[in-house]
Amino acid sequence: MKTNRNLLLLLVLAAAIALTATTTRAQRNERGIKIEPGASVKTLPGAPKRYALIIGVDQYADTQITTLGGASNDAKTLANAVIQYAGFPSEQVTLLASDQPAERQPTRGNILRRLSNLAAVIPADGLLLISFAGHGIERGGQAFLLPSDSQVSNDVDLLEQTAINVSQIRDRVKKIGVKQVLMILDACRNDPVGRANADNPLTAAYARGFNFDVRNREVQAFATLYATEVGHRAYEYKEKKQGYFTFVLVEGLKGAAANDKGEVTLTGLVKYLQERVPRRVLQDLGPGKDQKPFAIVEGYRADELVIAVRDPKTITKQSDATDPKVADRSVQVDNATPDTAAEVKPAEAGTSLAGTSWMGTSPEAGEYTINLLKDGQLEYVINVLQNGKTAPRTVKGKWRQTGNNIQLTIGNSYSVLQGTIDGSIMKGEGTNQEGASWKWTLFKKE
Repeated sequence: MKTNRNLLLLLVLAAAIALTATTTRAQRNERGIKIEPGASVKTLPGAPKRYALIIGVDQYADTQITTLGGASNDAKTLANAVIQYAGFPSEQVTLLASDQPAERQPTRGNILRRLSNLAAVIPADGLLLISFAGHGIERGGQAFLLPSDSQVSNDVDLLEQTAINVSQIRDRVKKIGVKQVLMILDACRNDPVGRANADNPLTAAYARGFNFDVRNREVQAFATLYATEVGHRAYEYKEKKQGYFTFVLVEGLKGAAANDKGEVTLTGLVKYLQERVPRRVLQDLGPGKDQKPFAIVEGYRADELVIAVRDPKTITKQSDATDPKVADRSVQVDNATPDTAAEVKPAEAGTSLAGTSWMGTSPEAGEYTINLLKDGQLEYVINVLQNGKTAPRTVKGKWRQTGNNIQLTIGNSYSVLQGTIDGSIMKGEGTNQEGASWKWTLFKKE
């Protein structure tokens, strides 16, 4: 009998130890980051290997789905932030948002096609950032993102055909074969098919849908940032026409979350989000409105992983950026890929560019064309969405060339682009009257 009691005691003790271990593994640390053991990656790939797909959905074709007011702005401001502060080349950042031209609308087809396109250009040792601001929904224990043309229903089969099952995102990322993935999810806002102020809380099943399996080498390392904890919803910052989460996230990337070295680490960013978002929501919306972001991380050393820097000029290129196969790459996800086998000759001094046209992309404007006219005049042409139709809009400006150097002035000196000419490619830096700065690249249209 004593032996049986001892055996029973051992079994109870073993069960208690196992439960404690499981509970400890599932808990986040005091910085709001759930980190799985075995973290080893502490640096991101070099800038030439960083790609981003950033999505914001405000408007929905299905009138049952409530309209949002800040998702497109979330996407645009985040796209600019990762370009200016996180080392993403502008031509490798794809923006899909409700206020963009038709080819950049956040439809199901556009989102899946852009993901498919990335498989052709992003290297296996690169980084893929995917951000989604808009409505999400859970049906039948499955998580879905709602693109602009989705149809909501309790019929999971219909959702599979019109929405995007999170498993599709995972499968396409695995097909791309990229080893590092960052995901930013601001999808659990108000109830997509209810009253605008009704809650749509994040569920545990929904959060699990975005996890990759590092142990089975789906990816080497990933981090997913959630706008709110399980059981809570994310709110919109109506004054700024953004979500509270993305507004604070962008401020953090700009340097508000930086350490004394001017570096924004993953840990520092999550800590900043956890401090600022709940305080701002409570201050603006009052008691009972709780929103606290969190992150799930596997494979990364969050304390050492530098996400952004306060001064973009101090972004150091990783060793692989010096690899000529990477540094010389001139791939645009959103435009036709230039013929890298063609010989590129520098423009000769005194050779005028009058009469030539150049094409580029930007996160906010999408694809645009610059026509260099005679007498130093130029036309900046973009497609804008007005009354449900896409139409070209032309802004006048001036250009000036000195040898291989060029200056483009758009509007009434609102934007000024300084750069150099290298055959059929122009590149440089731009600034505007609001103090923003960015890097740009143009390709000559034949």
